[in-house]
Amino acid sequence: MFTIEDWHSTFILIGLFFFIIMGPCFAVAVMGYKTIEEMGRYPSKTPFIQMSIFWKLVPLEILSFLLLIVFYHIFPKANLN
Repeated sequence: MFTIEDWHSTFILIGLFFFIIMGPCFAVAVMGYKTIEEMGRYPSKTPFIQMSIFWKLVPLEILSFLLLIVFYHIFPKANLN
């Protein structure tokens, strides 16, 4: 059976993983909403708007990928007991 300490470690793991996944998802959703509004206001500038959002998304995706790599690299070494 699981002890209280096991549940504590499990909730920490779930919280970290939730933050690593949902943080970039929330940022992409906010940027997408602003992009769609901006393209609705200035339809002739759509290529410029899309390239500007691309250059904002690239570092965000690299950061989220690196966070996942760090998480999966550190997690097996962590002593959760």
